[in-house]
Amino acid sequence: MHQLDQAIDSDGEFVDGTGNYQIYCYFDRESQGRPLVLIHSINAAPSAIELKPLFQHFRLSRPVVAPDLPGFGRSTRSVGQFTPSDFAREISILLEQMNSDEAPDVVALSLGCEFVARAIVEAGARVRSLTLISPSGFSARPVPAPATQKRLKRVFDFAGLGRNAFKLLRLERSIRYFYGMNFSGFVPNELISYALKTTRAPDAHEMPLQFLAMGLFTPDAVTTLYRRLDLPVLVLFDQDPNVSFERFAEFEDQPQWHFQRIAPSLGMPQWEQPRETIAAMETFFAGLQAASPKI
Repeated sequence: MHQLDQAIDSDGEFVDGTGNYQIYCYFDRESQGRPLVLIHSINAAPSAIELKPLFQHFRLSRPVVAPDLPGFGRSTRSVGQFTPSDFAREISILLEQMNSDEAPDVVALSLGCEFVARAIVEAGARVRSLTLISPSGFSARPVPAPATQKRLKRVFDFAGLGRNAFKLLRLERSIRYFYGMNFSGFVPNELISYALKTTRAPDAHEMPLQFLAMGLFTPDAVTTLYRRLDLPVLVLFDQDPNVSFERFAEFEDQPQWHFQRIAPSLGMPQWEQPRETIAAMETFFAGLQAASPKI
């Protein structure tokens, strides 16, 4: 397995996935308390580094775990065809394997939000609360139909077109352009630097091409996933060039759902507005603790 540098300076370990692959998990268990689990997004170059500001802050007060999902980061890259249910299954198993009597709080970013929601409603993952950062699945625009996804996959598979397209996506100017869409100001150099490394790992193109073929999104995620959640949910958002939030309005009367705008930000408030993001999360967690000390 190609060994990337660590995205986060912390302890880490490889755990076996349900297939012939391994998943790398960053962790810090020095502090006591309820675990916090961080799930990154899905794009051309994701990894646990996307949630590094949260890892660095909360590791001082509670156990924190941040996996690289299968196909990304330090985890095995070549894992075959994956579905949203496959990601949900792996997340659920990781949560089950945590050595804690307390159900964790989980934070997810963008498409990772759909995977965690599915892990809860489909795989029965035990979670106390869920924080969704700029979540996908709330757009009024439907996900492309399966027939369209199959056509996209055939295009990417034809004569290596997808692999060649990925080579263009991993150029520094491309990475800077796409990251720049998610920042209203300066893009941190460490994000660019790590994206350049992670996209050059062997087989790094495989899972991003599945993402680009639109096969990892859940049709009508609001009905299929989000409405079925029965736990406290915090949603942090502002603007995002890649997703929209028209269907937030359907949850305005739901007492367990809490929405907070973190502005200005363009999809990664944990990097652009870390103080405001962390303050919102800590207020949310404090309210949970006051309402129910143990779950």
